[in-house]
Amino acid sequence: DPIVSDRSALEEAYRSLPPEQSTLLRRVALRIEAFADAQRAALDDVTLQVPGGEAGHRWLPVRSVGAYAPGGRHPLPSSVLMTVVPARVAGVESVWVASPRPTAVTMAAAWVAGADGLLAIGGAHAIAALAFGVFSPPADLIVGPGNRWVTAAKKHLYGEVGIDGLAGPSEIVVLADDTADPALVAADLLAQAEHDTDAIPALV
Repeated sequence: DPIVSDRSALEEAYRSLPPEQSTLLRRVALRIEAFADAQRAALDDVTLQVPGGEAGHRWLPVRSVGAYAPGGRHPLPSSVLMTVVPARVAGVESVWVASPRPTAVTMAAAWVAGADGLLAIGGAHAIAALAFGVFSPPADLIVGPGNRWVTAAKKHLYGEVGIDGLAGPSEIVVLADDTADPALVAADLLAQAEHDTDAIPALV
């Protein structure tokens, strides 16, 4: 399989999906876009006349973003949508996704979200490839969740590039008595446990 998939390859993956999957991707992307639009609209540019001139601030997009989407144990097309769509709404010129062993639905999500392309690599080396422009334009900002190696790579490269943050392990403690709905308790525990093998869900 090729390391680099361009827009046409992403569209081909999208066209290969069953209609219910492609419809779902579009619907979720539109919901994320609507919220990102509202967020952007809340960030007003400001210009104020002051003695001797004017002062103010403007919100400007970075030029290039690298978006990481985990794909080791489970494909996460949601991560693609939640990183690429806001970047496009912000006006970022170049947006590339990296994901190990990308499935058709992950590639399709990249197409729906408006990514310029996808790199079929993962882990720390994917973060390095995005940061230094090995297969795509060098990223000004790298976003998206990942395992401990992805997080360590983002920490190491912070300063060379911007990052969204350092994700720690997924942990949850649910306190419940006999009035709690067991299905909701189980759903809360599973929502964290599914993140990775290091996740720690606890029920008291």
